[in-house]
Amino acid sequence: MKRLNRWLESRLSILPVLEAIEDSQPPDHVSLKEAPPFSLGRISALLVALLVLSGSGLLLFYEPTAEGAADSLSDLHVNRPLGWLVHNTHRWSALMLLAAITLHALRAFLARAYQPPRDLNWWLGLMLLLLIIAMGATGYVLRWDIKAFALLDLLVTNFTEIPIVGRLLVQAMLGGAELDRVPLYRGYAFHVWVLPLLLFAAIALHLMVAWRQGLAERPRWWQRWKARFPDVRWLDLIPGAALLLLVLLLAALTPHEGQAGPVDRTPWPHPDWILAFYFLPFWYSSQSTLAIGAVIIPGALLLFLVLIPRISSTRAKAWVLTALAVFALAGVVWLFGQVSFMGTQIPSQGCTACHQPGILGGAPTVLSEFEIRDPDWLVFHLREPEESIFSPSLPAENLP
Repeated sequence: MKRLNRWLESRLSILPVLEAIEDSQPPDHVSLKEAPPFSLGRISALLVALLVLSGSGLLLFYEPTAEGAADSLSDLHVNRPLGWLVHNTHRWSALMLLAAITLHALRAFLARAYQPPRDLNWWLGLMLLLLIIAMGATGYVLRWDIKAFALLDLLVTNFTEIPIVGRLLVQAMLGGAELDRVPLYRGYAFHVWVLPLLLFAAIALHLMVAWRQGLAERPRWWQRWKARFPDVRWLDLIPGAALLLLVLLLAALTPHEGQAGPVDRTPWPHPDWILAFYFLPFWYSSQSTLAIGAVIIPGALLLFLVLIPRISSTRAKAWVLTALAVFALAGVVWLFGQVSFMGTQIPSQGCTACHQPGILGGAPTVLSEFEIRDPDWLVFHLREPEESIFSPSLPAENLP
């Protein structure tokens, strides 16, 4: 490393730039370099790097066309050495990133790191969370299978409930009548180009502000540990290596989802954590109250998170903020636990693991709302339940 630094310095003279960056850290703030290597922020950054690497591998084989998208992923799973591992690694990295960044935001909430002057970085963090969720949604569209169609139908149904701008969003997403092409092409453009550029810009701003403001609290126990072993540098590599090993183990040992084309009737679609925060609220809503789950609850939650720096700057009681933090922690634990439990039931129950009215977290979805699929496909699944991935919601004699 020293020889490499000397070689670069002799050609680029970057040492003054690095020194200027180092000197820009305010002396009275806790430097980011003092953060433990297994902090949630660093774990999130490592997962972003894993997503970039695995996504680059997928781009080498993915065909972004309506005719070849599903087939190219199927070919990756079947014919390319370890192609299924690359795809599953990308999926697990995305799921773990959402979990890590959610816990990172929750820790910032508990530490009250949203209070001025750190309110700017709190809002940048919320932007990062929304961008990651948007990338997860566009990534689902690129599968171009029953999971993608179900998500498109879900978004169309709920976006239309948003006043004024809802139908404009649907038109921008679907692009008129070309449902077999435009959503895929636009999803690909956003997932591969637009959203990553916005994500990297937001990460750079987030880190720049954090560098200027320093950590919200000093990790004293980590400082004591480093003071005892000042010459042991390899300890910083352990969390990253452990995280990489965990992702690879999850990708290798968990059943990877087979890739199904638009006409394949065999797979069981199931929601992942990446969109579970949005699924659950309106699962408890009927069609007449869909706007409550689709618009009001997510909108109120986002508005609260945006305004919390201003709420806390008023004379809010400490116990009120503590109660909100406890409620948020319980909500996160319940959310991940509920979706994980329903996911374990899918191999035995199929779609009815989630889509059952009356159960906790049940989604009383009307299967006939899946208008994006071919009508003959829908009739098959309703008439032939023993050969179908769906349990019948209507007796065959009552079908039109």
